[in-house]
Amino acid sequence: MVKKFLYKFMPLVTYFDHVANSSSSKPFKLSPFANMPLYVPKSINLSLNEEQLKAVFRKHDVNGDGCLSKDELMKAFRELGSRNPSWRVRRSLHHADGNGDGTISLDELDELVKYVAKQGYGIN
Repeated sequence: MVKKFLYKFMPLVTYFDHVANSSSSKPFKLSPFANMPLYVPKSINLSLNEEQLKAVFRKHDVNGDGCLSKDELMKAFRELGSRNPSWRVRRSLHHADGNGDGTISLDELDELVKYVAKQGYGIN
């Protein structure tokens, strides 16, 4: 909140400093840094909706068999920015692999996407 306040009113504060500390009649010029934000995030995390998440997982079905193997899931979770994709693959198989065959079929994809959306994954 303070950063937003300072960013918004920095030119005004700079102007009043100039007026108070100056006896000259020169026109006031803002510093080139006066409009620069005080805080810039390193990355922006964008959430994806369920259809976009499905598209990410379908894209990683490289052999086209309609099932996502552990390796394909690992690559998908890396793209989604997982810090520990192998652990996330194990957890997603636990949540979404209904028949226990070790892969995610197109029928199980909805459960996988619900799990991933609940975890807050998106594009970093």
